[in-house]
Amino acid sequence: MDDCSLKVREIVLNTRKPIILRSYKPKWTCFQNGIDGWCRNLDRHAQEPLAFECMSAKDSKTPQWERKRVIKQMTATDFLKYNCESMWLGLNYKRVHELPSICSENINFACFGFPEAHKDCTFWLSSKNQNTPCHYDTYGCNIVVQIYGKKSWLLFPPSTNLTASRIPYEESSVYCLENFYAPHSKEFPELLQLSEHAYQVVLEPNDILIIPRHWWHYVEALETSLSLNSWIPLDVDIESQIEECIVKYLIENFTRNSSANIKGYVMNPNQLTEIIDDDEEVFKILNVLLEEKQSLLSGKKGGSLQTAYSYQYINEEETCNLLKNFENITQVPKLTLADYEKLIKTNSERYRYEEGSSSKPINDLQEWLICSICSPAVVNVIKNNLFKRWKKGRL
Repeated sequence: MDDCSLKVREIVLNTRKPIILRSYKPKWTCFQNGIDGWCRNLDRHAQEPLAFECMSAKDSKTPQWERKRVIKQMTATDFLKYNCESMWLGLNYKRVHELPSICSENINFACFGFPEAHKDCTFWLSSKNQNTPCHYDTYGCNIVVQIYGKKSWLLFPPSTNLTASRIPYEESSVYCLENFYAPHSKEFPELLQLSEHAYQVVLEPNDILIIPRHWWHYVEALETSLSLNSWIPLDVDIESQIEECIVKYLIENFTRNSSANIKGYVMNPNQLTEIIDDDEEVFKILNVLLEEKQSLLSGKKGGSLQTAYSYQYINEEETCNLLKNFENITQVPKLTLADYEKLIKTNSERYRYEEGSSSKPINDLQEWLICSICSPAVVNVIKNNLFKRWKKGRL
């Protein structure tokens, strides 16, 4: 890697705030014929019909959770012809190995300082209004590349007072209950209190967004969009891996003897195929993670940490000085109060009380109990207590 790529890597691993690389044109041949050519290649080489998530744009009582979506099969070329304001479509979270190799030909994150990151990148093909409810990723920092169209990213620092919830449960994602897609007017006072923490950027083709670890983000396609991303593994992820293992054990035991409806409500659809029925298997994984944490504390990187990067190892001032070497790399700006209020009020015009079912298969008390026990703060206490007992038990 050249000196420029190494400096970019330093910035990615050390920035405390989201940054954007404008008009950074990576020479990836799979996109040389535009989105039309990319979609034709996807259709020509796909082994099975493409399953797009489909959602009513008017469903607004809650965030547009994945459990509320239906699957619509179509070709990528037909998707590009899709024009329906009342529904949106998304080919979401498609891992690179799930797509024909021609669709990722010559993609390489070495230009950002991470030559191996392309091997686990993820693609997102979206129509207008497709959105991901506000959440933070428990693992890694995130490099997002906008290939086609425009996407809005609303971001908040990790310390922002959002209502974290593990329902819906998805390993590696912590959602919040705030509905940024279509907030009700009664939510305005609480949402406006977040104004001083809000950052926003609209990604355009060839823009690169770097999201630091554990930053909240709500993402929405403003028009037909194609983007890809890769999460960069960090040595500090071992803490989150232990926490996620604990949450997995708790959630799956809460729902083990429950109906399919309850499991479908508590868990994201992709999580339903990842259930581990044997507790011993979970404890084996947990024990390995605790051993890796102990090794890291002893100055050794073992197991999965061997390929993980150190994180935030230089201070913020030094990182800002690195940014000065690049004219096209800047920090994502904070929203002004006026712009934040405008965003919230504009999105609130989507709210339709009659749209979306309000019934659910568990009562409020059950849901609050699960969310309380599995909240990040409580799980962190459990993790620390467990690690102390685990170390003592090994003596």
